[in-house]
Order: sequence, then structure tokens, then C-alpha cells
Amino acid sequence: MGHRLKAVVSVLLVALLLWRVDVAEVGRVLAVASPGLMALAALLFFLMHALNALKLRVLLPEQRAGRLLAYTLVAQLYALVLPGQLAGEAVKAYRLSRDEGRGEGQGEADGGRIVSAVAFDKMTGIGGLLLLTGGGLAVQSARFGDGLLLAVGLVLAGLVAAAGLLAWTPARAALLTVLGFRAGPKREAWLLGPLRRFLDAWHAQARRPGRAALSVAGGIAVQVCAVAGSQALGLAVGIDQPFSVWCAVIGLMSVIVLMPVTVAGIGLREASLIGLLELVGVPHAQSLALGFGILAFQVLVALLGAVVDLTILRERRPA
Repeated sequence: MGHRLKAVVSVLLVALLLWRVDVAEVGRVLAVASPGLMALAALLFFLMHALNALKLRVLLPEQRAGRLLAYTLVAQLYALVLPGQLAGEAVKAYRLSRDEGRGEGQGEADGGRIVSAVAFDKMTGIGGLLLLTGGGLAVQSARFGDGLLLAVGLVLAGLVAAAGLLAWTPARAALLTVLGFRAGPKREAWLLGPLRRFLDAWHAQARRPGRAALSVAGGIAVQVCAVAGSQALGLAVGIDQPFSVWCAVIGLMSVIVLMPVTVAGIGLREASLIGLLELVGVPHAQSLALGFGILAFQVLVALLGAVVDLTILRERRPA
């Protein structure tokens, strides 16, 4: 789906929501939002990104935490302006491999290791997200039903299977054989070589279960901060729900906005919050206000990422 079409989908979704929801009520909800709780939400959201950087350092221990935090913030900028919520992670992997890998004269193998580490980090982060979401759905099964919990369990099982297949030597060999059929020098240079280095690095990460477990635990900690920040923001706009409900709602919303059908999840985020929070009796105006608040914090972090990219990381760019 092209970027323009995604922008159209976002505009249409937001327009539909504004037509269905009392806009004046949304304005009143935002006008009386608690500044203290909003400040707490901002602190928790920033802590989430700091923990994300420390989580990546588990897989890249030679990198400085401050440098990884800088790239993490820049990734939020590209996640906002590029199509697809995973675009920011792709940019982070590319920039890290270019600036901190090959830029240090460590060769293409180290660049492949960094890209693999970012991908492995994202997968364990999604694993932590699904575990916390599943926990929330299990506690609140009477309100959300068992279907969503089953779906989350199936996605988690698929994620574990995919990670295992990428680390399994026969599966890696079969993939390279299929892609390498009648491959010429060009395909070897731009696809097979980088893929081989990526898979070798992935295999090396998977052979360290302690690191993998610590990365998953870090993913859970990151998601706890995201949920706590959202709960604080929810309280600021008058939504008072148990932490388990927020685990389920924010977790499901985070999975939904990964769908590459809108720009930066705009429209999809707000619609999912309205639908999910309606199951626990939250008025649409408060849910929409919460969605706009989360988007506002995302924009602020993206602006911070732009400043970091133009200042701190400017020296890392190749001439």
C-alpha cells in the first residue's frame, strides 16, 4: 500500500471518528486533563524508550547505552514519517550498522550482526508485549472473552516458531538454497551475502538463551512502562480502569497499529482504543481524547529524535 493511500485511509478514519464522536465533548475532556498525570505519562513514555535502548544493549554489549538511546529516539521519528510502524526499526538497523558497524572499520560481518541484533530485539520485544497482553486478557477474560486470548497465544506461538526456524541450521540452509538457485554475482552481493551474515548472527544470538531470556524480560519491562504511561494518561482524561485492563487494551492496540494500512497508525490507533475501551464501558469521547494524547506524545518524541539526529548523531554520518 502506497504512502498516499495510507494517508487517505488515516484521514478517512479520523474523519469518521470525528463524525461519530462528540467533538465538543472531546475538547472538554482534554481541557480538564490533569497536568500532573500528563507529566507522569510523559516521564513513563520516555523511560520506555530508555529501557528499549538498554534492552538492545543486552544484544550489543559493546555499544554505549546513550548512543543506542539516540538511535532509538531517531527510530521514533522515522516510524512517524515513513509508511509502516516497523519502518523506524528498519532505519535504526541500517543507521546502526552503517555508523557503528562499518563506520568503525569492523567490516560487513559486524554490520550484519547489528542488523540481526535489532531484528532479534524487536522480536523479543513483541514477545514481551504479547505475554503481558495475554496476562491482561486472562485476568479480564469475563470482559474480553476467550477469543482474543486464544488469538494472542497463537500469534505468540507463531513468533516463537519463526525465531526457532531462523536459528535452525537445516531451515537456514534450505532458505539460502532456494534463494540462491541460479543466482548470479548481483544477487549474491545484494541479497544472499547480507542474508547469510544476518542468519549467522541470528543463530549466534539464539545460542545464548540467557541473553534471549533477558531480552524478553526487557520487552516486558518496556511494555509495563508503556501501559503505565497510558494508564496515567487515561486517568488524566477521566478513564479509571485496572492495570490488567490497560495491559489488554494497550497490548492489542499496539499489535493492531503494526498493520501497514495507515500513516503512523493515525486513525487505526484511535479506532482500536474506542472499540476496545467500549468493552469496559468507557465513553467514546474519553477514548478518542486518549488516542489523541498518545499521538501527541509520539509526535513530541519524534521531534526529540529529529533534534538528536541533527545534533548528536550528525558526526556519525559518512562524509
